[in-house]
Amino acid sequence: MNKDNWLFEPIQDAEPKVVLLTFDDAPDKYSLEIAKILQKLQVPAIFFVNGHFLERSDEKKSMLKEIHDMGFSIGNHTYSHVNLKELTEEEQKREIVKLNNSVEGIIGERPKYFRAPFGSNTDFSKKAANEKMLVMNWTYGYDWEKEYQDKKALTEIMLNSPYLSNGASLLMHDRKWTREAIEDIVKDFHKKGYKILDPKLIETPE
Repeated sequence: MNKDNWLFEPIQDAEPKVVLLTFDDAPDKYSLEIAKILQKLQVPAIFFVNGHFLERSDEKKSMLKEIHDMGFSIGNHTYSHVNLKELTEEEQKREIVKLNNSVEGIIGERPKYFRAPFGSNTDFSKKAANEKMLVMNWTYGYDWEKEYQDKKALTEIMLNSPYLSNGASLLMHDRKWTREAIEDIVKDFHKKGYKILDPKLIETPE
């Protein structure tokens, strides 16, 4: 990952024309359904998890485990989905570590990827997360904007964004319209000649 622009660049002779699928705020209502669609299409993704979903019910824990067992990568999106810039360093550390502990207790391993809510990193959070996780952001995303909360509109903007380029990191969310659009989005990226990047091929901190 190029930390100057958050794009993924090929290592040696790796395929350059790729995009990465990522989904924030998992596992809420639609993450498992999205994962099942992606599994049917045989494409990978990262699901970024919030801890407050996991503490609410065993159903959410089971949902996370099923997504992981299907082969999808799990990322850390903090425990409470708060703006890290508004927290003390100790509070930031707790948001990151508590979520990692919770995820490990459910799936047996700690996340390898970290994304701050709102993309709002601090020097401390980047340092704290970067020791064991790849600190990530995104190239573009639209599904939280009102005009794109529709299957057709979301599909069109994801495929025709002016920010689309090789190695783009695509931000989507656990949302009804995203679930409805994701199959068309994946198929249309394939039509445009893009492969979906497998997160397991991404270089991460050891």
